[in-house]
Amino acid sequence: MSFEEALESIAPEVKARYEGPEQFGQLAARCQRALDELSCTLRAAKLDITVIVSDDQDEWFYESNMPALSVYWGETVPMIPRKLVPSRNAQVAQAIGRGYGDVALDVPVASAFGRFLIEYLMDHDFDPGQMTYLNEEYSGRITRRYPKRDGEISATRDTPAHPQGLPHGFAFIIKRLFCNEPTPILPIIQNTCYPPNRVTPRRCLAVGQAIAAAIAEWPEPARVAVVASGGLSHFVVDEELDRTLLGALKRKDPEALKSTPRHRLFSAASESMNWITLGGAVQDTPLKMELVDYVPVYRTPAATGGGWAFARWQ
Repeated sequence: MSFEEALESIAPEVKARYEGPEQFGQLAARCQRALDELSCTLRAAKLDITVIVSDDQDEWFYESNMPALSVYWGETVPMIPRKLVPSRNAQVAQAIGRGYGDVALDVPVASAFGRFLIEYLMDHDFDPGQMTYLNEEYSGRITRRYPKRDGEISATRDTPAHPQGLPHGFAFIIKRLFCNEPTPILPIIQNTCYPPNRVTPRRCLAVGQAIAAAIAEWPEPARVAVVASGGLSHFVVDEELDRTLLGALKRKDPEALKSTPRHRLFSAASESMNWITLGGAVQDTPLKMELVDYVPVYRTPAATGGGWAFARWQ
């Protein structure tokens, strides 16, 4: 809907949560403190493998090939700094670089475990795609088929050919949490954003449980972390959705996670499903969730913005 329509449809108590841009610095600082805390936790764990569950948005996958679930298991994967877009605000472009990587890296991949996981998933009735190398350039077309009041929006974007390293949801973990010094990772890509083959909350929970089972059966000694990257609600804040999901994760409530309303998981809010996959991975473990912070940021009175959540299981 248009901004004007959104403004008209927002409840007065939600409009009141927008307190103006004066609050943005304080909110951003809370997010950065939470990220610092998670970075310290992750790096102090001295990990052998970090499984990262995230999604791809016009990076490796387009409508020429859009798997619901895929695993990258090459020996390494490049991280390529994003070029500044001339039309974009310079401060925003610089912030994107700081978040998604500003130096070129060849990131080590837990290749042997990646193959083991793929075969485990195949043996347990999942059908993942698999990748072992990247193309020199990526390009393609994506259509965002999101519902609106009178049908479905059909917004198509063409991405010109360009070198593409790790998608942003993975690159953020390498840059911001590992401070560009990662131990081997394993990227697991879920199609959360693009109908008609988007993953479902039920399927995500099952995938997470299968990941945990594969880790338990991996015959080599290894210290393994599972990271969910993305979400929660954006680019319209949905505090009720976010708090309900976080509560279900904390309680380890599989039925509540599986019943997360899909009709509220369009656009990038769909990245909440990466968290549900993580919920499946910790479901049958003694690990307990600690919510480091939840920072709902209202950019306008129409509730545009994001619900940024930071949590760890130990």
